[in-house]
Amino acid sequence: MLTETLAEERLYSVEEYFELEKTSEIRHEFVNGKLFAMPGESKKANEIAGNIYVSLRNSFKKRALKVYNHDVRLMLENNRYRYPDIAVAPTIDDEDSHAITQPVLIVEVFSDNSVKTDTVDKLREYSILPTLQYYLIVSQEEPFVEVYAKNADKWEFRYYTDLKENIELTTLEASLLMGDIFEGIF
Repeated sequence: MLTETLAEERLYSVEEYFELEKTSEIRHEFVNGKLFAMPGESKKANEIAGNIYVSLRNSFKKRALKVYNHDVRLMLENNRYRYPDIAVAPTIDDEDSHAITQPVLIVEVFSDNSVKTDTVDKLREYSILPTLQYYLIVSQEEPFVEVYAKNADKWEFRYYTDLKENIELTTLEASLLMGDIFEGIF
């Protein structure tokens, strides 16, 4: 069984990472040979991610896009693997049986412990993905969603706080209602 202490002791190869993940009781993100334990998410974060998953799945079920939850890895450049809370990728995204490689939308529900990673580190890593069109960072403490949308070669930022607002995902021909995201929470 892999523990957080073991994960911090040395650098791992990608192959070792995959093998360790098979027997580990907890998930780990892999960044430059280092393993970072993924803490269990709160019930609130899980419910919010579930609400988003259902909304997106309903939007994309008749299209060539699949919605994945937090149990599917995302492969980034330079030997990095992350576990986004939600990722949407084309059904043709089958380059790697271990991970998504061509996401068009990524969602992270942040906590006090993950806010820096989600808003700084992952924003930087995700924003260079050539296929990514949207990155949503969602609070579990208040109705608040940061939306980063790619417009041509530039990223635009907008935030939403009103439960009646609709987050338009124009290039994906979809939208998310803030009230649906936070249903049962606020």
